[in-house]
Amino acid sequence: MALTDTTRPQALTALRQMARALSAAWDLDSALDLIARKTTEVMRVDSCTIYLLDPDGEALRLRASTGLARRAIGRAVLRVGEGMTGYAAQVNRPIFARNAQSHPRFKWLDEAEETPFQSLLAIAMQIDGEPIGALNVQTLTLHDFSDEEIEILSLIGDLAAGALVKARLHDQQKSQIAEMEQLARENERLMTNTAVIREMHHRIKNNLQTVAMLMQLQIPDADALDTREVLESNIHRIRSIAAVHEVLSEKGFRLVDVKDVLERITRTTAAAMTLPQQTIGIELYGESLPLPSREATALALVVNELVQNGLDHAFAGRANGRIEISLGRSAKEYIVLVRDNGAGLAADAQHGLGLEIVHTLVKDDLHGRINFNRPAHGGTEVSIRIPRKAETSQ
Repeated sequence: MALTDTTRPQALTALRQMARALSAAWDLDSALDLIARKTTEVMRVDSCTIYLLDPDGEALRLRASTGLARRAIGRAVLRVGEGMTGYAAQVNRPIFARNAQSHPRFKWLDEAEETPFQSLLAIAMQIDGEPIGALNVQTLTLHDFSDEEIEILSLIGDLAAGALVKARLHDQQKSQIAEMEQLARENERLMTNTAVIREMHHRIKNNLQTVAMLMQLQIPDADALDTREVLESNIHRIRSIAAVHEVLSEKGFRLVDVKDVLERITRTTAAAMTLPQQTIGIELYGESLPLPSREATALALVVNELVQNGLDHAFAGRANGRIEISLGRSAKEYIVLVRDNGAGLAADAQHGLGLEIVHTLVKDDLHGRINFNRPAHGGTEVSIRIPRKAETSQ
């Protein structure tokens, strides 16, 4: 039942309650929902619907309703001047009809499902003479809206307009704050990326210098070296360094798991250097060894040189063999063992360039120790011991 003269005091009390409630509704969606519900209660109608003017000022978009279909919210649109509600917004005065669907200005909104409603009263919402939207109420039974009801709804419209402007400003401020926070995060990300790029440059430069050093060591013997062998050896060294950078790109820039790097290196080395008629297995055992990239690169090169040396010399004339790499640690050291079951070291064996590189890297880059042993069961065992302080060096 719609508002009557005898219910005016109750309506004014409800308006005061509505004003207090709206003062606490800061965001726009909450304010819209509250206005629609409270208006339905105050006016004792079956539906209250709120349209807000789009930023382009040409269309009114349905934003809240207590009676129309929920799926229409945000989708149903009236052009300014279209329908009874759009006309009220255009001329800034109330418009109503006992039988709204027969009114010449009535506009069907299919998705809103308005068929059950009979009577409609619409008013404009303005702030300082500028339109911001429109509001309408509808009843399921035929009803003649009184002057008092029109006055009450106009008061609600004024009250709602102020609340909606406040809520819209609040949402805009939240959006601006969010944008500023996003810009701050973007700036932080750019600074982080810059630091990462600098670190990448530093590490790549160091590793390129390592490659240059390895090639420099070969120059004195250049005339006696086989070109193909030199190129293949350097390719494997570069791949070892590339494996370190591959792990860095996947896992981060702080520490590199040497075990992960060696798993990648040994797969490619075995495939490239094993003769077609041979079956040489390369097995990797033990714990993860986390080292900074420089030390990880040096250790990867050392193990690669030892594996290549084994594949070149330990299994000559043999159809099969095995190389084992084990990784462990003690309280003060990382321990790497490289074993093979090949021919073993000759008593008068001379260290070639590959083993010279191994000694240089272990001593100068890893500050560690290396020993070559002849196990009782045959083959060769090389032990490398690295102080664990290397895991935190920069």
